[in-house]
Amino acid sequence: MRVGTLAAQCAMPLSPSRSDTHIKKTWRRVWQPQRGLFWLMLAFNALSSALAWALHLLQPTGGLLVLLTLLALSNAVMGWWLLSLLWRTSADPSIQGDPNVQSPARQQDP
Repeated sequence: MRVGTLAAQCAMPLSPSRSDTHIKKTWRRVWQPQRGLFWLMLAFNALSSALAWALHLLQPTGGLLVLLTLLALSNAVMGWWLLSLLWRTSADPSIQGDPNVQSPARQQDP
């Protein structure tokens, strides 16, 4: 294989329909407003942003600085953890709602 051909293949953009479907599938795995985890993740991320803003605006000292920093960091970590849970536990959009397909959590032992 020639190097020029390989470079041309790598430089080729994805077709619009292929990249759009990939983005939609990726977005569906995270955007799940029917699940409580989704709203809890948003709440933790919003709270960590508010705490970071308060730290910047108020510039507290001493124990309050440590407390607010730990709260902001723990909220951010919880938001990331919930996001990873949403990402891992979401079903494939093509089988959602199909009563004949069992998710791994609902599979029965033989």
